[in-house]
Amino acid sequence: MLSPTIHRTHQSISDLKQLIVQRRITYPASLERAMRLLLSNPDVVAFGTLRSVAHSCEVSGTTISRLARHSGYSSFKEMKEAFRKHVVLLAALHGTPVEQQGPLQ
Repeated sequence: MLSPTIHRTHQSISDLKQLIVQRRITYPASLERAMRLLLSNPDVVAFGTLRSVAHSCEVSGTTISRLARHSGYSSFKEMKEAFRKHVVLLAALHGTPVEQQGPLQ
């Protein structure tokens, strides 16, 4: 669960990862599995729909919406935008156009 002292919206996926590493956000088992998949393959959420992300994570759309809120985002849409920005940043750092990338790590 998110610590009450944490601002609820993250500016980047790097911020989210830092909060997870610091154990300032903890997840129930089903949400943790989904978040691990999304952090390992950010393009799944960056370019996917709620339904396609849920399918990739083998959970329901409701679970993905709950994951977004549990992670400090107001909605799946807000989380998706954070992942999209993250993928674009990674592509720029590696000099690879986003459309030519495969799953990112």
